[in-house]
Amino acid sequence: MGLRGRTLFGSQGHTFFMTTSVVGHAKVFAAGDQYYDILLASLRYLLNEHAAALIAYVLMPSHVHLIMALPEGESISDLMRDFKKYTSTRIRQQLERDGQDSFLRILHHNARGRRKQVFKLWKDRFDDLVIESEKTLTVRVEYMHNNPVRAGLVSNPEDWKYSSARNYLRDDHTILPVTTDWAVGTRA
Repeated sequence: MGLRGRTLFGSQGHTFFMTTSVVGHAKVFAAGDQYYDILLASLRYLLNEHAAALIAYVLMPSHVHLIMALPEGESISDLMRDFKKYTSTRIRQQLERDGQDSFLRILHHNARGRRKQVFKLWKDRFDDLVIESEKTLTVRVEYMHNNPVRAGLVSNPEDWKYSSARNYLRDDHTILPVTTDWAVGTRA
């Protein structure tokens, strides 16, 4: 199977569109705002730790879309590894505190056959695309922002609390800081 339309992991110094999904598309994050808060906290940390610029994001009940610009020397694979590792542990702990036994059973089932792994939240891989033009960036941002509308979660993109549509359309940067004045391949 080829990597048509994808870049090899480890690319550095580019703007990336990324998607990572929960195994089996279980809508784990819909169990409460506290699960989205874990994702947001991890993103805040990673933006600082990896000196990345967040251009757009949407956190859905079973997956996450991100557009980030990374400086030279920073790896998208390292960033996603850190994101998945931290959020997997914290979300499992939160599910345990909340008594979310059905989701815990799913995560336990997802880890069957894996040595030293008892729970599995995220799929092993993530999808990424290097964005090389403003047109591609615009198309991806619009796709992401309309994702909650297509899923029937809200009527308008800016109404979804966990989306950068609020940053772009309402100039609301209270949830996550987003670089809304961008140029492909550079950091504003």
